[in-house]
This record gives sequence, C-alpha cells and structure tokens, in this order.
Amino acid sequence: MIKNSYIDIAQNDLEYLESVLETGSRFYNQLAVQCQQVTEKYLKGYLDKLLTDEDISDLLRRHNMKRIASKLNEIYPELKLDTVGLAYLTDFYFDARYPGDDFMIVSEDEFQKCLSVMYDTVNKLKSLEN
Repeated sequence: MIKNSYIDIAQNDLEYLESVLETGSRFYNQLAVQCQQVTEKYLKGYLDKLLTDEDISDLLRRHNMKRIASKLNEIYPELKLDTVGLAYLTDFYFDARYPGDDFMIVSEDEFQKCLSVMYDTVNKLKSLEN
C-alpha cells in the first residue's frame, strides 16, 4: 500500500516505471515524463523531510527541480545534485506532454539521459539515509 508522502509516492512511481521498462516500452515521451515525476517527488520528499524548521511551501508548490536541488546542495554540499541535469529533466514535464511551440518527440538517447539524471538524483538522496 502506498503511504501518503512524497517519498512513498515517488518510490511507487519508480517501481511502476521500472516495470514498464521491463516490457521493452519505447513510448519515450511518457517514459521521460515519468522520470521527471519520480525525480521531482523524491526531491520534494527529501526537502520536506529534512527542512522541518523552514518554510518550504513555495518550493513544494512549484516544479522547479533546479531550485529544490540548489537548496538541498546548500544544506548538504556532499550531495552534489546535478542542477544542470535537473533543469534539462524539468523541461520534459511540459514539452513532452502538451502541444505547442515547445512540444518535442523524445528520442531514445534523450530518454536515456532522463533516466540517468533520475537515478543519479534518487541514489544521491537515498545516500542521506546511510
């Protein structure tokens, strides 16, 4: 059963993504969006978990993973979260989902980069628990 927290929902989303990948899915737009969602929820979850004495409501309401990562890097410099990679991944939330001037068809290489940024971020955040 999924618990009602960013981290638990992120973990569920990650397990879903991994199960879809096992099927050999090539729906790269949806897969890239899922990478973005997993990463954003993990970032928000750890931000919420670790910054209990600070008002972070603005960061939790927005989709700016670079700002969230910068805040976490400021407090935990050993994390070295990739803010450039996260800025790249952020764009997929809208650009791979909605029509318009910025709509894109995600290639396999672009998806692999999304997957790499996602796992890098998730693994670094989980390292805080050790």
